[in-house]
Amino acid sequence: MTVSGLVEAAESGFRPSRRSFVRSAAALSVGALAVTAVGACGSGSGVSAEQQLADRLLPQVAAAQADAAAANAAIATNPDRAAALGVVATERTEHARVLTEEITRLDAGRARTASSSVAPSSVAPTPPSLDQLRTQLSASARSAGDLAVELDGYVAGLLGSISAGVTTAVAVQLA
Repeated sequence: MTVSGLVEAAESGFRPSRRSFVRSAAALSVGALAVTAVGACGSGSGVSAEQQLADRLLPQVAAAQADAAAANAAIATNPDRAAALGVVATERTEHARVLTEEITRLDAGRARTASSSVAPSSVAPTPPSLDQLRTQLSASARSAGDLAVELDGYVAGLLGSISAGVTTAVAVQLA
């Protein structure tokens, strides 16, 4: 039926049947979904969801690396806590490795960015005090936990585990 036919039918008091109403509603719904899908595809910036997720994980890798370096540096000024600080450094190094593996799975190009930040610095970091290290680690745990809440699936579980591990390290290893 054409638009002019619909107008004539409406003016003459025509009432559509339930079946034609349902068909029209279904057709409009399918059309709206198609328009939405096409709009979503065309408005993208060319960055996939996996690439966006990989980008969101990069700061977590950097934080894990910085925490490991800080824990290692703190050994120099806290030799009596060397074992505990070594555990923290090892755990945070492992967190960086696992996060980098996940970034590699999501987008190998972004993984190169994470790996390039691993390059050792020729300048040794200034050893933080234990309080400074606790504060730094707590911020890292909070950041990982906040991101875990925003995500779902494996990555959310991974970040939640990292957050819990770092929180435990602060409460147990650095108590």
